[in-house]
Amino acid sequence: MSSSNVTSSSSIQTELHTINSFLSILTKWILPITSFVGVISNILNIYVFTRTTLRKNPCCMYFLSSSVAALIYTIINTPFRTLQAYNIDPTVAISEICKIKYFFTYAWRALTIWFLVLPCCDRFLHSSSNANVRGWSSYKVAFRAIPLTFVFVHLAYLHVPFFYEILLPRRTCAVGNNVYGIFLGIWHLITYGTGPPLLMLAFSLLTIRHIRKRRVKPTTNQASQANQSSRNDRNLLRMVFIQCLVVGSTTTAYAIMQLYTTLTVNQSKTSLQLARDGLFGALVGVISATGHNATFFVFTLTSKMFREQLFSQCRRRN
Repeated sequence: MSSSNVTSSSSIQTELHTINSFLSILTKWILPITSFVGVISNILNIYVFTRTTLRKNPCCMYFLSSSVAALIYTIINTPFRTLQAYNIDPTVAISEICKIKYFFTYAWRALTIWFLVLPCCDRFLHSSSNANVRGWSSYKVAFRAIPLTFVFVHLAYLHVPFFYEILLPRRTCAVGNNVYGIFLGIWHLITYGTGPPLLMLAFSLLTIRHIRKRRVKPTTNQASQANQSSRNDRNLLRMVFIQCLVVGSTTTAYAIMQLYTTLTVNQSKTSLQLARDGLFGALVGVISATGHNATFFVFTLTSKMFREQLFSQCRRRN
């Protein structure tokens, strides 16, 4: 064996060791810590959005739904990811777990962001100068829109369990049909990675346009109430817009990674390429999870109304 081949083999082994070491740290420590922070973040969101002054606000109802979905997703998905770091993977042992796990992963990830599209739409409706359009921004509409969105998203991914299976000899839970793999990658990119963020951005820009066009001049008796309502509207709009930027940027990256993984699952890869792909997927997964798990901090930093509700409840308990 030539010295160049020995050197090349040695460098490959060194890179493999480095990647696997970092991947181990990422999945055994960073992911659980990020998920724990996400659980606390979403519990605090639920605590604030269920306060009496906010629970009937349609925009807050949508934020509450997204936080509940993100909380459930994190609690269920994190143990699977952590166990995989210790070479314990139920999805490659039982076919039903393989199918249900990935159906849940696709649907509930998408559900958290589709619930964030709804407050963007609500702010657009609420800011309209047309009273009939503003009427769609209501508790009754939100009460119906939330379960309809839940059903819609699950129907959108109902095909996933029929195509996920345990593939041999590598024993991985993945899509075995190449044509469907291409379809699923593109479908997820549209329904999760680009579709919701673009809708959020569009509704946010249209809301700003509505606000600039409207010139409400309240009477003297209405001035105080109008000012308070205007402040709350600005707080909610700021929360929606910043959340759109944070979640939109992270979900798009994750959907692109999912598309790449699906398209290349049946390709022959070297151990080094598999390690690189695994590290890339884990990094993007953590970044994407951070986008969903950081909502409490986004709301706290961008909304005075949210901070007031949080701190007022803390003072009452003390």
